[in-house]
Amino acid sequence: MMNNLELTDEQLEFIKFIVQDFEYNDSNERALIEAIESKIYQLQETNALRLAGILKAQAKRPTAEWN
Repeated sequence: MMNNLELTDEQLEFIKFIVQDFEYNDSNERALIEAIESKIYQLQETNALRLAGILKAQAKRPTAEWN
């Protein structure tokens, strides 16, 4: 079952910090942490690409010329 969780950028960064410093006890915990880290990085990459797309679109928008 897949669950969704909405986080602010600040909350996501905090979770990333916690996950990176987590000391796992076995290979199962290690696999879980690696999966969580992967999802965090994918989300951050998606957000960065979305922002880059928005900035690129804004750059193409014509500016008003005043006479």
